[in-house]
Formats: sequence, C-alpha cells, structure tokens
Amino acid sequence: MSLTPDVLWAQRPDAVYLTIDLKEVQDIKVNLDAEKMSFLGKVGGSLYEFSLDFFAPIAKDESKWSTKRLIEFYLKKETEGSWTSLSKVKKLPWVKVDWKRWQDSDDEDEGKQNAWNLDGLGDMNFGDMGAEEEYDSDDEAP
Repeated sequence: MSLTPDVLWAQRPDAVYLTIDLKEVQDIKVNLDAEKMSFLGKVGGSLYEFSLDFFAPIAKDESKWSTKRLIEFYLKKETEGSWTSLSKVKKLPWVKVDWKRWQDSDDEDEGKQNAWNLDGLGDMNFGDMGAEEEYDSDDEAP
C-alpha cells in the first residue's frame, strides 16, 4: 500500500508553486499534463504517490520542476488569475498552503515579494511561552 506525501502550494497571478514535502526520493515518476499531474517515488522502503486534477489548466511547456532538495514545481497558469484551490476536488487533506511563498492581492499591488520587514523584531522564541506557570498581571513579579 502506498502513502500520500504532503503537498504544499502557493500562487501568483501567473503561476502556481508546488512542493512535494519528501527528501531523498528515489525512482521518481512524474506525469504532468495541462489538466492534471501524478507523482510516484520511494523514500526508504516506502512508496509515495498521488494524482490530482488542477483547478484550471496550466501551460505544460512553460512549466518546470526540480529535485535538488525537495521536489518543486513551477506551474505556469494557462490564464492569469486567482485559483480558489489547487485542485478541482476542494478538500484534499494532504494539500496545504505554502505560506512562505504565498502572495496575496495586497502584496501584488506593492509589487514586493516580501512585504514584511522583520529587521526590528529581534530574537523572539515562542517556544519559551509554555503554560508551566500561570502568570496574572496583578501578581508581583518574581
């Protein structure tokens, strides 16, 4: 029995970025068409595979993919515009948004790839914010 890998996706008006969240994949088989794609590969002794129908057609000849670290795809949209999901099937539990690459309409207007300036935030470690002790603002500080 095969497993299904996590697939991350993000979009721009002209393209979709897709990442298959697997490392050190062997025996990769990818079928890419204008309307759909399928993937098959092995990691260790496990077989991973999936297939999906795209929300809208892509320009197969202008699309690219790479297997340097993870398996990444640049899928050129046949028609510019926003997709409401990656697939015609709305809920695929293994498809997740790639927030690192996501760009919303506000970012497009500014023409920036990264609208956030994080320089002044410093080194905040949210892992230290555990619920070991309850602190009330009325309590005296230790």
